Amino acid sequence: MNTPTVRPLRPGELDRFGRSMSRAFFTDPLMQYIEPDEEKRLKTGNWFLTRAIAYCERWGEVYTDESLAGGGAWLTPGNTTMSTIRILRIGLWQMPFRLGFGGFSRFNKLDSATAKVHKRVVKGDHWYLLLLGVDPGQQSNGIGSAAIEVGAAKAQQAGLPVYLETMTQSNVDYYQKRGFEVAEEFDVDDQLHVWAMVRQPS
Repeated sequence: MNTPTVRPLRPGELDRFGRSMSRAFFTDPLMQYIEPDEEKRLKTGNWFLTRAIAYCERWGEVYTDESLAGGGAWLTPGNTTMSTIRILRIGLWQMPFRLGFGGFSRFNKLDSATAKVHKRVVKGDHWYLLLLGVDPGQQSNGIGSAAIEVGAAKAQQAGLPVYLETMTQSNVDYYQKRGFEVAEEFDVDDQLHVWAMVRQPS
């Protein structure tokens, strides 16, 4: 199998890439927690993930394959804390209306919990892999691994760690094979288990 090539997301590709990511995250515990209703989740997830990717596109780096089937959205050193001003500028102020009261409340609990752990387990400059996903029909083709390595290689070159959160044991195993270690585990609302992981530079 040829290793796929990933490259930066180009202007005009955000919506299509966002749809791929919403399919990738449809059964992920993250989106199940934010939107338990399956009938609403694809639409809600599409909007939410597209805005999160847009944030990374503006204050980080986003990589995808030529077919836009998947990829990774990174926040770069100096931008790894999502500020309120930037959230408003990118359109995430619409969350209460798009997610509904329950979804917005759950997101805030998740955001508060992850922000505290993030600050505790990695200090100073680092890279933050905010999202990594591949359309279910294109998984196991190496797209995710390629998207990880682009950012991880830049972090390695600068002597900086990489941070991420994940919500499944299978993802923990996946990231451990790629040099990440579990830094902390925690629960949100007794409904969502989260692993915070760090890859240190060698």
